[in-house]
Amino acid sequence: MEKKKPYQKTVIFDLDETLIHCNENMDVESDVTLPITFPTGEVIEAGINIRPYCIDMLKEISKYFEIVVFTASHECYASKVLDHLDPDGLYIDHRLYKD
Repeated sequence: MEKKKPYQKTVIFDLDETLIHCNENMDVESDVTLPITFPTGEVIEAGINIRPYCIDMLKEISKYFEIVVFTASHECYASKVLDHLDPDGLYIDHRLYKD
């Protein structure tokens, strides 16, 4: 069953450098480290820093707006990050990937 919201407007966020920052250098402290499996089978550890109040903001504005997250990143990476930000699928209504 699809969730219904009383929104009439849509807010679109870019994932990288807006909601989160991905650390390519694992020596840099991160909020969370996520294993990312690429279509080739290669697995990398991605250090993710979540912008302050990001999850609180998504939770609050999802009451009033449809939320779409766009990213130029690959789906295998972005899905892991978005699943971490919104594990129950309560806030983000649509995901748009590079693919």
